[in-house]
Parts: sequence; structure tokens; C-alpha cells
Amino acid sequence: MTTSLKAHKTPVHYDSDQNFIIKPFPILGAEIIGIDLSQALNLRDLARIKAAYLDHHLLIFRNQDITPEQQIEFSRLFGILQIHVLHQFQLPGHPEIMIISNIKKNDKPIGLGDAGAYWHSDLSYKEVPSLGSLLYARQLPTEGGDTHFADMHQAWATLPEHLQTA
Repeated sequence: MTTSLKAHKTPVHYDSDQNFIIKPFPILGAEIIGIDLSQALNLRDLARIKAAYLDHHLLIFRNQDITPEQQIEFSRLFGILQIHVLHQFQLPGHPEIMIISNIKKNDKPIGLGDAGAYWHSDLSYKEVPSLGSLLYARQLPTEGGDTHFADMHQAWATLPEHLQTA
């Protein structure tokens, strides 16, 4: 699921703050600890999450139990969702969600199996590129299956100036 940079008005509730911690990783990303994404966020919590995303570029929310509707609602808080071009792997009834999986049923893949076989940036070829992607792991292998991320902000910053202007 990818979101564009354009704003989208999804209702945000004004109930009490969720007491959560933002734990930065040494090089890239941060873990958000103690938040329940199945519950509505208030404006203050949403602002903290968005600021953490801008600061750390990658956020991890472990141990979530959310429905497809809740995943879509949370994703919309970051902008308008883009529907992926590989329609055959959309979650039935939820075109905003694309299934990434190496599982087969009746010898047919239930999702895109080679999504992480090469370095890429989701839908970066679009006129308005995605702000990012939201991944929700439903089933993980006991070993392997790693997803790797690269800090392209840092990569750009460390390029020699003559390459930044080429």
C-alpha cells in the first residue's frame, strides 16, 4: 500500500492520548512502542507519528492486530492512497492493499512473490511518487524473509557535490 504526498481528509478522533514511545534505531528508522493502531489516533499522537516518520524515514509498529479497513484508514492519515498496477494481487474487496506472498494455493501464487528480489522504490515512476509504503506482516517465516531498507537521504547527502548537481 502506498500513499502520495497529497493530503487526504480522514477523520481523526480527539480521544485521550495513547502513551507510546518512539525508539530510534542507530542508523535508519524507529520503533513505535505501546500504540494500538486498531484504535483511533488523536491529532497530537498523529503529529508525533508523522514527525517521527519525517525524522527517521522508517517506522515499525510491532504486534498489531488490525483489519484491512483499519490498515487503510491508518494509511490514509498520510495521504491519498495509490492503487498498485498489479491488480491480480489486490486483497479482494480492498484494492488499496496488495498482497506480497510466496504462498501458493492450487499451484497459483496468492500474492506477488518476488517483490523484494531487487532494490526498488514503490511506484517511484508515478507523476506524484509515493510518500512511502505501509507493510503489514500477517505471516512471517521462522528464518529469512528479511526486508531491507536504504536511507536515500543519507546516500544523497554523502554524494560529492558535483554528482548532486549532475
